[in-house]
Amino acid sequence: MMRSGNEGFAFLAEVREILEPEIAALATTRADQEDLAAMKEQVEVMDASKADSRCIHRGGPGFPSCASEAAGNPIILSLIDSIVGLLREQRIGIFQVKGGAERGQYHHKKILEAIEHRDSAGAREAMKAHLKQVREDSRNAPSE
Repeated sequence: MMRSGNEGFAFLAEVREILEPEIAALATTRADQEDLAAMKEQVEVMDASKADSRCIHRGGPGFPSCASEAAGNPIILSLIDSIVGLLREQRIGIFQVKGGAERGQYHHKKILEAIEHRDSAGAREAMKAHLKQVREDSRNAPSE
């Protein structure tokens, strides 16, 4: 699917825009301390690996999967798990855009902060802002 380059990333961004803002909102009401710790750990992994896109998922399932787990709905988790490979490819492309990793990390921290504060509207809006940034950076990512 991702061989279609930026068009494939646009399709992925569209799916993420449908799902992830509500996943973030659900996580604000359902995340327990273990879920929050897992999301924090993923943020730390991403902080440590901003210079190397290959390291992004070495430390665990990734931020989208952790947020989906925190949403407490196994069908949501299954849906996100089914696109983890595509998310990884998208992230590698974003890493090739100047400042892409830093912008993504900024947004992940805002999403996590809203989830920690149990702010559903804030988490939803932070995720929308993140996905807008992802869409833009994906557009600017080099095509294979």
